Amino acid sequence: MGLKLSKLAKVVFFFFLILVPFSSSAQSEKPGLNLDQLVEEAIQNNPEILAAKQKWEVLKEKVPQASALEDPMFGFGIVNLPTNYSFKDEDMTMKELSISQRFPFPGKRPLMKQMAEKEAEAVSTEVQGKIHQIIKDVKSAYYDLSHNYRTTEVVQRNKRILEDFVKIAETRYSVGEGIQQDVLKAHVEVSKMVDELIMLSQRKKALEAKLNTLLSRPPETPMGEPEEVVFRKIPFVIEELQKMALEMNPTLKGMKKMIEAKEKAHALAKREYYPDFNLKFAYGQRDNTRESDGTPIKRRDMLTGMIEINVPIFYNSKQSRKVAETKADILGTEAQYRAMKNEIFFMIADMTAMIHQRERQYELYRTGIIPQANLQIQAAMSAYRVNKADFMTYWIAR
Repeated sequence: MGLKLSKLAKVVFFFFLILVPFSSSAQSEKPGLNLDQLVEEAIQNNPEILAAKQKWEVLKEKVPQASALEDPMFGFGIVNLPTNYSFKDEDMTMKELSISQRFPFPGKRPLMKQMAEKEAEAVSTEVQGKIHQIIKDVKSAYYDLSHNYRTTEVVQRNKRILEDFVKIAETRYSVGEGIQQDVLKAHVEVSKMVDELIMLSQRKKALEAKLNTLLSRPPETPMGEPEEVVFRKIPFVIEELQKMALEMNPTLKGMKKMIEAKEKAHALAKREYYPDFNLKFAYGQRDNTRESDGTPIKRRDMLTGMIEINVPIFYNSKQSRKVAETKADILGTEAQYRAMKNEIFFMIADMTAMIHQRERQYELYRTGIIPQANLQIQAAMSAYRVNKADFMTYWIAR
């Protein structure tokens, strides 16, 4: 009875071809695509990162504006002018120049500045978050492109193997030892692999275009072959990762800064119960006049000083509501922070379990399944060559 391979053996055979490294002199001549260089180029040129940085610059420019005083008011007027338009008939008629300046209640300006600083710091964490996202996208596209190259090599290798078996099947059929069905199935499988190579080629172009877009290059820019990916184990403890996330995760850091900014806004809202001040200084120039007998009368110029304050008598419908609004804003942001922290902790736990599983699977294939499958495939190939197994029927069948 001839040797027959099960579908499991066929799958293992494909895993073997995928995981066994292949070398090619033609490939070694191609310029390698270095991941670190791609990441650095993306950080420097990616428009999304540049836009986030400019947003941060905008917020930084708002910090000095937040605590700046309002522009002083300069005024010019005429005071106590009689209806005959004479500047000499009445003693209190004068031409007046004034300047006024509004001053917030002490403590408001520092709070406004601190609030703007915290908002700018929150945006700075958005820049880091965008950088991390682009780095992730670059690495994902790079590894997908590397997998595309490796998969293409495997399919090409499988295609060559099948083409060899086509020749063997045709030879066996020509001498009456094989069946035509094996020949036809082999040709069909070769055609399927040609179709797969076409799809891999299209996928390769799409991945190269994606990388070029992330690097802010023209989509059609030529790109080399990714360097060989080396498997490395990274020791880590889930509690350490969670601690690092609390300290370094840009989203959590940004939300912390926003909570601090809203706390400053809450403190500022409480300060609105206190009045602001408006200081005004005026200089009035009066024209000299004469007595009825012609004796000159010198009129002194006048100085005026005034301080005004607003009276927050409608605090129950205005200032108190603002305090309640900012307090609710703080509580809402704190709840969002806790929800985001829980989600990130779940993602860390889930990814940690997945990484451990993948490491065990890698070891299983490397030390067990692949060597065993290699021996099984070699035995099956030898048996088929000497007409002791109907290899093609069971290996190609779906």
